[in-house]
Amino acid sequence: MSGSFLYMLLRDHHEVGIVDVRVRPPCECAWEIPYDGAKRLYSLIGVDFEDYVLSRPKHIVINGIAFRNMRLVLFDRRRLLRDLWRELEFGELRPDLSVDATGTERAFLPRIKDDEIYFTFQSLEKHRIEEDIFIYIRRTGYAWAFPLGDNLWHVGVGEKSMQEAIKLLRLLRRKYGFEEKRSLCQCRSHVRLMPPSKCMPILLGGVVGVGEAIGCISGFGEGNLPALQSAKILYECIMSDRLGDYRREILREFKWIEEEHELVRWAQSNRKTGRLRMASRVISVFARRALVPTPKTFRDAIHQLRSGIPKTEM
Repeated sequence: MSGSFLYMLLRDHHEVGIVDVRVRPPCECAWEIPYDGAKRLYSLIGVDFEDYVLSRPKHIVINGIAFRNMRLVLFDRRRLLRDLWRELEFGELRPDLSVDATGTERAFLPRIKDDEIYFTFQSLEKHRIEEDIFIYIRRTGYAWAFPLGDNLWHVGVGEKSMQEAIKLLRLLRRKYGFEEKRSLCQCRSHVRLMPPSKCMPILLGGVVGVGEAIGCISGFGEGNLPALQSAKILYECIMSDRLGDYRREILREFKWIEEEHELVRWAQSNRKTGRLRMASRVISVFARRALVPTPKTFRDAIHQLRSGIPKTEM
């Protein structure tokens, strides 16, 4: 997401090349994104994001609590990236600046101390279920079901271990009625759940990072829009010859990611001190980005976070 977008932004201003070990763009993980932000950013490179929208769910259901969805849509990430890749010129250069857009691989920047990498698994399935976004959170991970239209769903899970991932996925299926079926396709991957402040350095010598490589992914696993936003910030710093400001701009833009990760750490530790304060802040941030809580759903969410998200469930 970040590499292809940054390339398109820069190609009319600089000599740009891309190197990738893959011959086609990946399709793994969720395809959800806040619509307004995606449409605005992709318009900068002449892409009409509307052409790629698959579904506009009315609700986001988190641990059985339904919120009204205002901004999240499901989009055809694979087709969008394939269309962009047709315009990319692959090949090695002798660059003045190398961009690490390799996600969890972080192939060019130094390794992160105490990195938090979660295992993810996802399958494409057919279900006749109301097209809402379904999420089920445990203290060590979360499972999801995202509608792609025409009764197609991405059903997946992110966890620290394969064994726990299987358990959590079963909980989601039982909770929301997604019976196990033969999958149309499957993919496995990883996700980094570390905020930008914990992913330093993001600029070292002639190498700079974007997207998931530098922690631009929310505490709840949303990485598509932050990837694009980080690429735009880097583009602006390059074009205005302010590369030295990039670190500060990233930390300022993604302060909300730091808050989400702080809440996740509190929840995983099962410590109650400060959880209510953090929960209110995070829900307020998330509401501005994606959903509208009614007074009742807000109280229900606060109560669940105050009580603590259990590690397992019988």
